[in-house]
Amino acid sequence: MQVKVEGYSWSRFNGKQRKSVPLNKLTYDGAARYTSDGYIRVCRDRGSLRPDNCSVTKHYQR
Repeated sequence: MQVKVEGYSWSRFNGKQRKSVPLNKLTYDGAARYTSDGYIRVCRDRGSLRPDNCSVTKHYQR
């Protein structure tokens, strides 16, 4: 799972292979809490030699 908020680069949160894993992650950057735009996408890590497959990026606003 990759998450991005306004003004920051993509943050990656890894799951486990062949498992359903609930993600409840926090990023401890105080300035990131005050953004109004967020983006999320799900990617499949294919190793270092092949590029990752990512879903369409979804945009959320509050």
